[in-house]
Amino acid sequence: MSNSTLLLKFDQERMGDGRLVCKDIVKKKTSDHVNLSTFVGALFRSSLFFRQGFILNLQTVMFVHGMGLLINTLYLALYWYYSNKKMNVITTLFKTTLLSSVLLTYSFIESTDLVVTRFPIMVSIIHLSLIGWPLLSVRETIKTKKWSGHPKPILINSIVLCILWLLYSINIGNIIIFTQCSVAFIFSSAQLGLWAIYPEEKNQRDKMEKHE
Repeated sequence: MSNSTLLLKFDQERMGDGRLVCKDIVKKKTSDHVNLSTFVGALFRSSLFFRQGFILNLQTVMFVHGMGLLINTLYLALYWYYSNKKMNVITTLFKTTLLSSVLLTYSFIESTDLVVTRFPIMVSIIHLSLIGWPLLSVRETIKTKKWSGHPKPILINSIVLCILWLLYSINIGNIIIFTQCSVAFIFSSAQLGLWAIYPEEKNQRDKMEKHE
């Protein structure tokens, strides 16, 4: 099986992890317990990576993130439907769309020689910021013993995808994707470690014990 096929396969599984989160939302009839940035960030990254794939002439990147754009849009629609803060979802999505439009517009008006380097750098900064933002609250997590970052299924599959993208970047000799995925792997692994120390199941048991 080629590395490109593996990437497509695990990207579909990542969407399956998204379905697990959505299934939990439907079961609880609310999406307020799930970080909005999980879905908005995924949609935002997909739009930027799709454009990056076009600029770098990488068909695999374009196809994988093109699918991500479609499916993450459906996930976000479900999140909005079950949210008790619909205006907050709309406002956040509007701001994100505006920022995405500015960056994509830049990629079209910048000179061909410069955009090949500058746009991927901007994408890298944004991508890693979205993945690593929960790590900014490490002190609060340790204090409250409660992990409130990206859900476990998404973290696990993100790590697997990072490894596959790393193999892909090595295969095609692309230092940009290699760097993006290397740092993303470190960030995701660190967050999974925090989840292991402060799992949601333990928090729920502690709350039940306090009520008894």
